[in-house]
Amino acid sequence: MGIKQKIGNKILNSSGSIQHYKYEINKLSKKVERLEKENKSTNRLLNTLFLDYELTPSPLLKNFRDLSLELLRFMDNICIKYEFEWWIRGGTFLGAIRHDGFIPWDDDMDSGMMRDYYDKFIDVLPEEIERNNLQDNITFKFRQRNAFVQGATSFLQLIYYDDLKNGTDLTALDIFPFDYMKYYNGEDFGQLYEDVRLQYYHDLVDTGDYEASIAKVYESLNLTREKTNFILNGVEGSAGPNRINKLQVFNTDDIQPFKRVKFCKYEFPGPKDKDYYLKNYYGDYWKVPSVLTFHPRMGRLRKYQDIVEILENETIKFKEINDNFE
Repeated sequence: MGIKQKIGNKILNSSGSIQHYKYEINKLSKKVERLEKENKSTNRLLNTLFLDYELTPSPLLKNFRDLSLELLRFMDNICIKYEFEWWIRGGTFLGAIRHDGFIPWDDDMDSGMMRDYYDKFIDVLPEEIERNNLQDNITFKFRQRNAFVQGATSFLQLIYYDDLKNGTDLTALDIFPFDYMKYYNGEDFGQLYEDVRLQYYHDLVDTGDYEASIAKVYESLNLTREKTNFILNGVEGSAGPNRINKLQVFNTDDIQPFKRVKFCKYEFPGPKDKDYYLKNYYGDYWKVPSVLTFHPRMGRLRKYQDIVEILENETIKFKEINDNFE
């Protein structure tokens, strides 16, 4: 036994530190156990409130949701006109199934399109915005991905303002691209996916050539624009092996053809097999999760003067446009 170990043992034995640390560990274990029980109790309460009670939103939240619905309708109207396929996805689809609309604590909207429709939608979007006299209200941009590569952009965001020049963004819709895989045998390709994603962002920033950059992604991940048996999240999206949304390979026959589902007072297309889709994303999707994800939009909107009236007026105007969409 070395001299350091002998000294250490002598200190521990003489000071009673072993007993002290055992006591502290036992005390911490009991504290963790108590906190776990409290967390389970809170989670049961949230499940009861959100799933068994009809909660009435505040005027701010109600009018925000009404305007958000019209943005979804605008998306749907364009896609019906041009025969583009799209679907509500993620938390938006979960909200439709579990809450008949918006998830109570969520102010985000997610949708998806296969790559060909996604590209075509981007092409016609400016014309449809102008044709419907929404150029002072609606704009679109591609989400910044500086965390990956400085200056990189990713998925499409459709944003509604009360006034593009001097106003604030009132609501937004995220539109994610998806791709067909030529084949998939169940292997874990998460690291390859992350490597390809990172290279895509580098290529996009370095060359500015979207088509060429996506072509390299397709070659690396064995993707195709032709319909196959498998659907993969586009690399511009929020999914990944180490991200909040896990990387998914979906069976095409369980997702398509899309089936319209009630969302608040309207219907929008969603994945064909709701159980298949939601169980893959969320597991037991009928339970409210222990950890909730919040977005900052509602907290920001509360700061604006007359925001409820602004939302109400914009909704009336936008609804009339959607009702008479051609």
